[in-house]
Amino acid sequence: MRTLLPIVLALAALCMASCNDSSCYDNGSSLPLAALYIGNSQQSVPGLTIMGIGVPGDSLLADSNSLKEIYLPLRASVGTTSYAISRWVGIGTPMAKELDDTLTLVYEPVIYFHSAQCGAMYNFDIHSLSCTHNGIDSVVLLTPLVTNSRTPALRIHFTDIAQ
Repeated sequence: MRTLLPIVLALAALCMASCNDSSCYDNGSSLPLAALYIGNSQQSVPGLTIMGIGVPGDSLLADSNSLKEIYLPLRASVGTTSYAISRWVGIGTPMAKELDDTLTLVYEPVIYFHSAQCGAMYNFDIHSLSCTHNGIDSVVLLTPLVTNSRTPALRIHFTDIAQ
């Protein structure tokens, strides 16, 4: 019995170590990270409200926030997701106005098996994107394959309007 106890403890420690794969939790979902720019420099963009369009339940991602980057969730059940992006400019002045845009991503969900500990997840292969240009100058697709990496997949360039 005494010789069995160290073996059991060693096996338990091995099982606990193998189940503790911290990479599973680093960014467990494959969400495109959008870096936000004003003109050509990445910076916090004030007064942003971002919502999913046609999403069941609460789709509010940001509410009048100042953001430098944001994760934009995609739906695996469909191949397109749209976002309503509103930006308030000139806040606190008589010339304050809201600039409303729509960003649409067209993609293919791809099942990816990460590991036995983490299981499977969806990656997304973005085929195209489109947007309106009221407050958004342009959107750049940096990488078409969205994984659970923390690197930006999109750059959203907002027009350089005086705050």
